Parts: sequence; C-alpha cells; structure tokens
Amino acid sequence: MVNLVELANGLRVITKENKNSQSASVAIWVGVGSRHESGEVNGLFHLIEHLVFQGSKKRPSAKEISEAIEGIGGVLNAFTGHETTCYISKVPAYHLKKALDVLADLILFPLFRPEDFLKEKRVIAEEIKLHNDQPQDKAEMALFQLLFPGHPLGADITGTEETIKNMSLETVKEKFSLSYRARNIVISICGNIKTQETLELVSNYFTALGKGAPSAFQLFDLKKQGRFKVEERETQEAHLCLGGLTLSWSDPKRQSMDILNAALGAGGSSRLYQEIRDKRGLAYYVHSSLEYFKETGCQVIEASCAPDKVDLVAELIWKELEKIQNQGLSSTEIERVKEHLKGNFVLRLEDTLSQALWLGERVLFEGKLPVLEEEIKKYDEVKAEDIQELAKEIFRPENYSGVIVGPLKEGEIRWAGWSTSS
Repeated sequence: MVNLVELANGLRVITKENKNSQSASVAIWVGVGSRHESGEVNGLFHLIEHLVFQGSKKRPSAKEISEAIEGIGGVLNAFTGHETTCYISKVPAYHLKKALDVLADLILFPLFRPEDFLKEKRVIAEEIKLHNDQPQDKAEMALFQLLFPGHPLGADITGTEETIKNMSLETVKEKFSLSYRARNIVISICGNIKTQETLELVSNYFTALGKGAPSAFQLFDLKKQGRFKVEERETQEAHLCLGGLTLSWSDPKRQSMDILNAALGAGGSSRLYQEIRDKRGLAYYVHSSLEYFKETGCQVIEASCAPDKVDLVAELIWKELEKIQNQGLSSTEIERVKEHLKGNFVLRLEDTLSQALWLGERVLFEGKLPVLEEEIKKYDEVKAEDIQELAKEIFRPENYSGVIVGPLKEGEIRWAGWSTSS
C-alpha cells in the first residue's frame, strides 16, 4: 500500500508498507540543486549537503552523526544534483525512529560552525581537483558547459575552486533558510513500517519546518548546439563525450526516448557497444545515458579510445544514429529493449531504498504518486514509428555538441559527421 499525505505545513510524506522486508528506508528530497544557484555561488547547495553532516543540535560532531546510524547497521548518505538534494538512510525496520531522528536533526538543526565551514571548503576544493584530474569527469563537465552555455545547468554541481573559496557562511545560512522548507521537501519512507505510526513520527519530527515555497530557477531556452572543443591532456587514452538536447521529465515521448537511448548505448547488447567494442575493439567503454530536467534534457554518448582512433569512433557513432534515423529499430530489437527497461525497473524497485528514492523524486517533480503498472504500460504502448520519428527529431548533427580530452590538438580532429563547419 502506497500513501501520500500533505501535512499542515505543506510537507509531503509518502509511505509504502512492505511486510516482507526487514528494512525501512527514508529519502528526503529537497527541491534545490546547482541550477538554483547564481554563478558567484556555484556549488553552494553541495556545500550545504556537506556541512549538515558536520554537526547538529542533538549530535554536535560528524562522528556522533555517523555512529548513530552505523551503530545500528544502517546507511546514512546524501547527494546533490542539478535540481535536487537528497538525504537517505536505510536501517533495520525496528530502528526507523532512530533514522528519522538523525535525519530531522540534520535538516532542521545543523550547527553551521565557522570552523566546519572552513574545513569543508578545503575538502570540496580537493574534491574539485580530483574531478578535474579525471579525464572522463573533465570531459563530462566540459560537455555540460557547451550544452548549456551561460546557464546554471552547465555549471559543475560541486562549484569551482574560486566560488567555493569566496563563499561566505552568511550566504550559506541565508540560502539554507530559504530553501529547506516544507513546501520544497518530500519525505518518502518504504519498508516494513506501519503507515499511521510513521506519519505520526514524521509529523512530530518535522512540524518545526516553516512552509516556504518551491525554489525558483532560470529556464533554459533550448539554444541550438554545434559547439565542439578539444582539451589537450597528457593521457594514454582520449575521452570522447558527445551530447544532444532531448526531452523534459514530463514529456509524453519520454518512454520512446528511453527505448531509443537503451538500443543505442545501454549495455553490452547495445548498438554502440557491439559495433565499436565487440566488433572492432576500438574502445574500452562506449555507452550513452540520459538526464531529464524540468523543461529540457540531454543525451550523453561517451567513449574512451586511442587518440588516433577518435575520428573513426566519432564517425561510427554518427553512422549508428543515421541508421536509426533512416531505418528505425527492428521489432525484435524494440521488444528486447522494452523487456530490458521493464525488467531493470522492476528488479530495482525490489529494494526499499530504491522505492523510497523513486517515489519521492517523482512526487517532487510531478506532484503525484507514480504507479508501477502504469509506468510499465507506457513502454508497452510505444510503437516503432514513435521511436523513428523521435530519432529524426533528436539525432540531428546540429543538435549535438562534443568534447575530447586527451593528447590531441584542436585542429587534429575532424568531428566526422557531427560538425558541418569542421
């Protein structure tokens, strides 16, 4: 049984009972991420996510916070994205109250001490350096800057060394106070729980949250692509990253996009993997993935190959996109991909934490509970012509931008098939 209620302060709470489970999982989704930041405070919400774990009212040290959950065999973590921040805990079901007590203390009563602030700024600066040292991470970050130029969606979630260095504690406290409010938060709890008791616990712990409002953000106006760059690095491999604009969270063609992307580059049976790795042995990895946002989205195609094979790999990727545009997907391929997506979906949702994450995110973005059977049915309803029509819309060279990180210079790359100007 899945239940969604809204408390008096506007906090939305999801509960899903599963008496066959031994665990209880909590996901607290906050509707704020890097796209809600201006350029000068890029990385602020990721910094907040770090800071709350450094001390709270009941547990003044990071060690006490960790021990409270680790000491009962549980998991406590968090992550920040472009549009959300999420705090999670998975514990034995009989310790649900402890998990809620710890999470509520983090969300409502972080200490934000100056000494912790300075320490976490140093930690995040090291995190930024680590990402910049990884060619694959660097290529992905550079690609987003090309896809969303001058827009918060193109900024790195962790910020830059400069923005983190210049961040003030007063600004952090102010943004936290405005953003961490009931109407901007969804709490999802799944597992071996009792709905009424759980709702009473949540109400008791989170009644102090002020109402607030959903965080405002800058819309992206779907600018054309066609931006390509090479970042020279002394690496053994070249890291190729291609990205195209796609669909939003709420687009009715989203299931067609999922099928299209999975057929192209998700898993060992995908077209790109078979053509580039299995058949030709040109790359250690090659895959494609999707990100959906409130008003737009993107597909990212990545490959790692020898520097002298970059043009060939880029050309082969483009040829696969052209094939799908011109010929579509076969009925056998469509059925295989549909079963892959549905099966992966069902298996993932066996876990109570995955359930809590899925339900909470969907309610935060769409305002209503998703129904598993309805989601699966949407994939079944996709037709071959829907997929080919979408491929013709998305798989256009002018819709893509690209980055290469490796021992190459700008003029050495032809960007075969992608850049008409090269």
